[in-house]
This record gives sequence, C-alpha cells and structure tokens, in this order.
Amino acid sequence: MTAPRHPATTAIHAGESAVAGGNPVVLPVERTVIHRFASAADFARVMDDSGEGYLYSRIRNPNSDELAAAVAALEGAEAALCFASGMAAIQAAVALLAPPGSGVVAGPSLYGQTHAMLRDRPDLRWIDTADLGAVREAAEGAALVYVETIASGAVSVADLPGLAAAARESGARLLVDSTYATPIGCRPLELGADMVVHSATKYLNGHSDVLAGVAAGPRELIGPLALRLVDTGAVLAPDAAWLVRRGLKTLPLRWERSCANALELATRLEAHPRVSAVAYPGLPGHRDHAIARTMLNGYGAVLSFEVEGGRSGGEAVMDGCTLCVRATSLGGIETLISHPASTTHRQLSADELQRAGITEGMLRLCVGCEDVTDLWADLEQALS
Repeated sequence: MTAPRHPATTAIHAGESAVAGGNPVVLPVERTVIHRFASAADFARVMDDSGEGYLYSRIRNPNSDELAAAVAALEGAEAALCFASGMAAIQAAVALLAPPGSGVVAGPSLYGQTHAMLRDRPDLRWIDTADLGAVREAAEGAALVYVETIASGAVSVADLPGLAAAARESGARLLVDSTYATPIGCRPLELGADMVVHSATKYLNGHSDVLAGVAAGPRELIGPLALRLVDTGAVLAPDAAWLVRRGLKTLPLRWERSCANALELATRLEAHPRVSAVAYPGLPGHRDHAIARTMLNGYGAVLSFEVEGGRSGGEAVMDGCTLCVRATSLGGIETLISHPASTTHRQLSADELQRAGITEGMLRLCVGCEDVTDLWADLEQALS
C-alpha cells in the first residue's frame, strides 16, 4: 500500500493515469467535443455509463477529470466536479442541497454575489454564524447551513467543527466555500462539512487568467451534482481545466509565500500610525485568532485595513500604490488592493454592509508572492 503523500506532492501528481513509456508528462488539452468508437457495442457501453469512457465533453472530458481528481485528492474527498465558474459551482451545490423552500441558514459576511443570490430566497435565514447556539436554533427545519472558511467580508474564520456539529444536530447539511483557505490551508470535509466549493479562478489557478469552479465531497452528492451539470451545461472547457491544473501544481508554494507575506504586512500595518484598524486572522487581537490557529494551516493571504479619512482617505492610499494592483479578485501571484464596499460587495445595501462588518473606508489587500520588502515599501509610501 502506497504511503500517504504530502500536499505539495499531491498537488503535482494527483490525478495522473498509469501510462506506458513515451507518453506525455503533462496531459495535452483535449479540445474535441465528440469521441469515436470502434464498434456499436463500445458506443452503447459508454452511452449506458459515461464512467466507461468519453462520449461528449458536456458530460465529461479528460482535462476536467484530471483536475477534479487532483482537487478531490487535495480535499480528501471521494469525488470532485468542475464548473465554468465559482458561482456556477456554488449555485449548483446550493440548488442540490437546499431545493427551493427547504431553508438555508447563512451569515451576512459572504462574497457579495453569493450574498445577493441567497438574499433572493424567501426561505433564507440570516444569522451570526459565530453564535453556534443561534445557528443550531436557526437550522432547525432547514436543509442547509452555508459558510465561508475565511469570510470575504470581515476576514472572519468559521468554526467549522462547531458549525458541522450544530448543523448535524438540527438535521441540516453544511456547505463550505473554502476559496480563501484553499485545500492547503483547510480541509473542511475532514472537519464535518458535507460539501466544499471553490472559485478555482482564485488560488487553485493562481495566475488570474481563467474562470473556473469546483465542488468536492462524497460520491453520493457529487453524482447527482454531475447530472445537474449535464442539464445546465455550466461545464469547464478543456483549455480552462488545463490552465487550472497547471496552476494547482504550485499551490502549496504560492500559499506558503502569500500567507507569510500577508502576516508580515498585517503586523506592520497594525503598527502604522495612519491605520486605524486591521483585520487578519493571524494577528493575536483578531476575534477568530484562536480558532484560526487550531484550524488553519496558514492564516490566509487576505487582510483588510482602514485608514484615517474614511473612503476618501482609503482611495488616496489606493491611488498612491505603484506596486499593489488596483483590481478585484484574489489568489493570483500579484498583490491586489481594492475597496470592498464598491467592488466585491457592491450588491449590499448600507445596512447589509454594516452587518457584514464592511465600512466605507475599508481597503482589502489580497497579498501575492512578491518580495514582502517591496510590498511594504509601496504601502508605506502610499500611507505617507
């Protein structure tokens, strides 16, 4: 029996098929939509069970299969499934686990587009997911509890073991968006989650050049999800799957570097006289530092901070940056700076922004892999 491999090795080699000598090290992009068969019997066999081979790439294709296998291995999941975007994966997972009217419990500090999608459900129950008692009460009679491992709004950290227990006691399932934590930083399925989703556009790809999503979990859930994917057609194209798979090979290295950079920058920003607040789970004063220290492998690479002068003061700092890129998204090798209230969370009202812990003057820093000395020099001069 092969010994378990470490994440850095898994990220590079997981999903590879056994091959004879002379075959490519990197799976080529399979752009064909259709596949031919040697006989009618072979054709019929694959028609009966797509797991026997490839038929039509809306159903399966080798590149997305390789990527799915690699993500499943990293997440410790039985199976995974690729989507055309992170929102496609989230929407499909929510629709499967919580059909209309079945009840969803979620916290207010979610990615803005997810917040807007859930807000439209009449059966949604907003709750402070840090209050496990309130979650347990709200989840009674509901089908699903939805959280982010590291929330995109207030950069808070979810108590996944506690939430899994609360959901289970109430008869609900737990769906976790772990985009900000990656499978290197956290494996929610091992902590009790029923399914995990990612915007693979972000850290899994790591180079800001492709849209993709993925869901991972037990076969009993991923199987029905695959049937829904065939119906909706939100499939990941082979070229996109190939790019994400290539990026995934360096995820452990990128994660380690970006987390180290973020911790250093958060520490320095906290001590800067013009910065009034910093939210980063790696700082001892952060509300969720204790759970982050025990649950996460690395505190993540996203932090928020506020400077004096509110929104105008924050925008002046953004405009003063020459290295940090003024752009939204995250998880790439470059460091990005943005204003959440007008970008990632623009869908939220003023009251919803307040509940999510997002102020008008808050800036978000999505830290990349540059030299931290250069990053700090850029921020320091922008703050001066």
